[in-house]
Amino acid sequence: MKGVDRPLTQLIKAMSQFVIPVFQRDYSWRANEHCEQLWSDVLRVGDSETQKSHFLGAIVGIPDEDHAIGFNRCQVVDGQQRLTTATLLLVALRDHLRDVPDDSVELTAEQIDSTYLRDPSRKGEQRYRLLLRRHDRDSLCARIDGRSPESPSVNIEAAYKFFRDRIKTADPESVWRGIHRLVVVEVTLNDDTDNPQEIFESLNTTGLTLSKSDLIRNYILMGLQPERQTHLYEHYWRKIEDCFRGSSERVFDDFARDYADVKTKSSTQTRSHRIYAAFKEFWRKVTVDSNVETALDDMLKHARYYADFHLGREEQGERRSRYRRIRHISAVPAIAVMRLRSCRDEVGEVAEESFLEALDLIESFLVRGAICGWTDKAYNKIFVSLASGIGESTPFDDFKGGLGLNREGYSFPDDAVFFRALRESNMYRRRRLCKFVLDRLEHHQNKHRTDTSQYTIEHILPQNSRLSEDWISALGEKWQEIQEIWVHRLGNLTLTAYNPEYSDRTFHDKKTMERGFEESALSLNRFVNRQTKWTAREIETRTEDLAKKAVAIWPPLDADYLVDRARLRDRQRQAAGRTVDRIQMVPAIRELFGILRDHVMACGTDIAEVPESKSVGYWRSRYFLEIVPQKHRLHLLFALDLNQIENPSDGVGDLREWAYVAGSRYRRESRSIYSVTDNTDTMETALHLIRQAYDAAG
Repeated sequence: MKGVDRPLTQLIKAMSQFVIPVFQRDYSWRANEHCEQLWSDVLRVGDSETQKSHFLGAIVGIPDEDHAIGFNRCQVVDGQQRLTTATLLLVALRDHLRDVPDDSVELTAEQIDSTYLRDPSRKGEQRYRLLLRRHDRDSLCARIDGRSPESPSVNIEAAYKFFRDRIKTADPESVWRGIHRLVVVEVTLNDDTDNPQEIFESLNTTGLTLSKSDLIRNYILMGLQPERQTHLYEHYWRKIEDCFRGSSERVFDDFARDYADVKTKSSTQTRSHRIYAAFKEFWRKVTVDSNVETALDDMLKHARYYADFHLGREEQGERRSRYRRIRHISAVPAIAVMRLRSCRDEVGEVAEESFLEALDLIESFLVRGAICGWTDKAYNKIFVSLASGIGESTPFDDFKGGLGLNREGYSFPDDAVFFRALRESNMYRRRRLCKFVLDRLEHHQNKHRTDTSQYTIEHILPQNSRLSEDWISALGEKWQEIQEIWVHRLGNLTLTAYNPEYSDRTFHDKKTMERGFEESALSLNRFVNRQTKWTAREIETRTEDLAKKAVAIWPPLDADYLVDRARLRDRQRQAAGRTVDRIQMVPAIRELFGILRDHVMACGTDIAEVPESKSVGYWRSRYFLEIVPQKHRLHLLFALDLNQIENPSDGVGDLREWAYVAGSRYRRESRSIYSVTDNTDTMETALHLIRQAYDAAG
């Protein structure tokens, strides 16, 4: 690598052509920010009697060896934004001089054109001094040719018009002098010895911050031959970018993170500041086993799955409606949906029903959890772990089992827990969720659908603490207590397009007024319309009815065996790389532990041993034993209740009577305890208990 300070105009004049490779981002400088700054710098240095130069930055390039004799071309690795902006300024100055000839300007419009914008001796694309990527190329070439582009690039056009407007009121001679005094560091890389990616990353610390998409694209394509870059870009990367076109940069960032996390089977979500670094680590590994084209093809497939869900690009009706409902509650499940969709396509058509069932379970998991009071703080970890646990052979069984695991205290609520929450919770506290629930209650299996998208939540019993005398009389002496308890319950809430008109009117008025409940087309309001009064009794009855319907709409997870299997695999993954040798024990206790451990493992071949920091847990389809070493004994904690033990021996204790067991990891999952010493009698009892615990966990 070698760098030389030189005027920008001299660099442009000396190089036949600069090419912006396809891996570079589009032209991104903003007119009223970046172009404004360059314009100010040009005028300042152009008018200065003492400052003879202004440093613009670096232009880093790789010479293109595949070119005709006498035609030197350079791929721009860094500096395309400043080089493009300076070119647009030259185009604007040329066009101004054509429109308003000025003999005082040293350089003519034709000289600018033939020296800094085009080479009149060349034909085709070779005649342009600067070639951009994609539709930016057409816009810039059109302006250089003196015409308006057919499909204009927004930023190119904005920058060009900005400079045209500014030059109208400026001194062209001063503008040209300022351009001529712009100095850059020309950095030429040696393709054989320099690493363009490392140099690019170290230099790219100023200007407009690159997005994760820019960085990842550069990382994948930089360093490849230009023809190879173009092929991979056109066939894969452009299509990946198209999946996320029109969305915020954050959506692609989330995809890149989730895609890498799924492919590496990460159990935790990569932090936002590490997305690029983590992706590079993943990409280096994946391209060892497959070529870049195969890896990009897989990435494109997953990008489509991700965008279908996250951005609502899915066109199929059954999927589309489910995607929309899940996304309404949370977009976090995108990683699991992407993984499931990939499995669904690999399994074949027969898996569509399973895929739709999986989507229904995700919706049910989110709705049940939210109504039971969950926050979404743990959702990222839950769904990353869930997606990473889905295997190739039985993906939908893996998904169901993983969904039932109790992660961070977020276990799939059963019907009883869900029903109680529906009856007792303040549904209005989370209004977006409340509106969603009421919409689903209205439209589920309802052939006569009403568009409720513009409807709002109506409290039948008003939430205003200053109730009218009619309401107070209807509710009775304890009206304040009744209102406080029932006003935000499910049974008191409905949907209407006439919330302001209903206001705090009496129940009779709300029923009989124009557009009142008696005229409502919503099935939600049929029960309300049949009532002659609205008190705690009616609210409670309607709450019960709607809660029963909600339990039917959002099904429970009925997969105990699959959950047990997933729990075992989860523990096996946790145990990977751990050994019991790391647990501190005195020699006599370690010898005793070894004997006991051999007996435990001899119970069957389906046991997972999970060494913890101070104990060892044992799992079959579920947890059944923990061995906790002490100085003079081993504590054995069992998942068995005392009443489950056959022929209980003396010394077996009820763990509920123990406030604390030093070193235990599974204290909460255990029910009984027994201590083993080197005494033969205690060993025999221990083996008897272990066998029972193992059998019960099958």
